[in-house]
Amino acid sequence: MNFRKYLDKLSYSLKDCYGLDKLSKTLYGVGIVLSLIPYVNSLGIIAIFYSSWRCFSKNKYRRFQELMAFENRLQLVKGKFNHTKSNIKQLQNYKIFKCPNCSQKLRVPRGHGKIIITCKKCGTEFKGKC
Repeated sequence: MNFRKYLDKLSYSLKDCYGLDKLSKTLYGVGIVLSLIPYVNSLGIIAIFYSSWRCFSKNKYRRFQELMAFENRLQLVKGKFNHTKSNIKQLQNYKIFKCPNCSQKLRVPRGHGKIIITCKKCGTEFKGKC
């Protein structure tokens, strides 16, 4: 019976806590990895403590703002990675030229030899080899 009261009090006190989110899980993972590396293990322990503190925090609005800031930064990194990935795929089939006048990037199919390229933006013509 005493154990049941303890569980009830514990569940009542944790009722308004923020809980685990993507940032907390990432911090836990980074903290565990850093704690295994000899000279930066204190940073790993700090990351684990900060993640635990976020989980038990009752200030949900502030934790949500932190999560949104993390998501925005993560989206920027993912966007740059996906952009680079698509550029690498395009380089197999297309040659990218830069207009000498306006610096517009122009995509030309490979395999046509020496060609004259006309910029769509400013109308400048220049020679290129695919």
